Amino acid sequence: MKWWQIIGLILALQFTTVLPVLATASSSNYRVEEDFIGSGGLTDESSSNFHAKETIGDLAVGETGSANFQTNNGFTTTNDPTLSFLVTSSTINLGTLSSSSTATGTATFTVKNYTSWGYVVLTTSQPPNNGSGHTLAPMTTAGASAAGTEQFGINLVANTSPANFGADPVQVPSSNFSSGVAASGYNTANTFKYVVGDVIASAPKASGETDYTVSYIANVNNTTTGGGQYTGGHDLVVVGTY
Repeated sequence: MKWWQIIGLILALQFTTVLPVLATASSSNYRVEEDFIGSGGLTDESSSNFHAKETIGDLAVGETGSANFQTNNGFTTTNDPTLSFLVTSSTINLGTLSSSSTATGTATFTVKNYTSWGYVVLTTSQPPNNGSGHTLAPMTTAGASAAGTEQFGINLVANTSPANFGADPVQVPSSNFSSGVAASGYNTANTFKYVVGDVIASAPKASGETDYTVSYIANVNNTTTGGGQYTGGHDLVVVGTY
């Protein structure tokens, strides 16, 4: 009798950055760098006891953009681009696999960026394998979980089948400031996919924090080649776009 088990499915998340760029707007007739229109203020007021940035009153704050430009408004904004990536859970144990039921699990990560045209998150690793040459079959097209059919897939939304698990992306502090979303193929409840190199999440512009939950499923059939313990590392690459 064959048995299968996935243990210690590790999220070995990688982080890729790009070179900084200046926050400027220009044409053949003008160039704008960190201009301020308002009542005034100080960006570096300090003594031996304190340090402060002050403004008498901003006429506008927040993000403004179109298809051709993007600005961050406010007296103390910086032109330094940043891209932050945090893994908030790193190990998933999917337990013992059975041809009569689906194994599920979740992991979480967070992305935020500033002064860029957004970012993409790519999945770059192979599905779990048993160390003897057999890798669980990835779901190369989006579809539902099917117990008794060998499958490995993920999505980044809340699901109700094959169980209640996962969560939709959460915008922090709100959607007024954050804009990360699950990518096509990975953004439909109860539908899963796994293709190495796919973009699984993105933000179309500079974004505050977005908290993502990756939902995993694993299925086997009675003829799955090779029992034993299946393990794997899930590599994610986050790239800022400009």
